[in-house]
Amino acid sequence: MFGRRDVEVSPRRFWSWFASEAPGIRNALEALQRGEADAEWAIIGLNERIHRYDPSLEADVVRTLDGSCQMIVSGGTNDSASVLLDAAPPVSGWMFVTRLDQSQTARVPFRVAPRPSMDSLSAPISARHEAYAV
Repeated sequence: MFGRRDVEVSPRRFWSWFASEAPGIRNALEALQRGEADAEWAIIGLNERIHRYDPSLEADVVRTLDGSCQMIVSGGTNDSASVLLDAAPPVSGWMFVTRLDQSQTARVPFRVAPRPSMDSLSAPISARHEAYAV
């Protein structure tokens, strides 16, 4: 799955590899979401492969609310990440960005009630928190 080679100067090689591995990475993330397995191996393998193109780049993968996957490439120079992302082929169910777009992040407000105790049986809700669903 993750073969060994020292350097890849062409972004096409990375994307060729990624296109063949994308279903496995997606399945690993779905299993992680269901609590069935750890997807760390997929992210490590993705980063090992992206380091062959540019050792200063890092990649992370996030599942969006609609079920698609978003690969976020960070680090390095903007030129390096842009060249890599500009060469990205269309991969079904995947989006590729240089940073997480906070304006597109859905925010789900929820409240946490205090723990019941004999001293504060009539205490109001204690705090407001936001969860971020990407």
